[in-house]
Amino acid sequence: MTSRRPRRRVARGLVTGKTLEEIATEQSVSRNTVRTHLRGVMEKTGCNRQAEVVALLGGLVPLNPPKGE
Repeated sequence: MTSRRPRRRVARGLVTGKTLEEIATEQSVSRNTVRTHLRGVMEKTGCNRQAEVVALLGGLVPLNPPKGE
């Protein structure tokens, strides 16, 4: 089982308008790793496309993460 934190960071990045490349650079991981986390977000939300994730989570993801994330 993977941690929820990477998926949260990917979701937050997408909602704030970042590309997968930008998220990967910020997290010091590969674009493929970010895509893997995105697939986890899509699975959890029932979305089939990245744009659906952004639309769904747009009003739900806090822009300022709690300390430690």
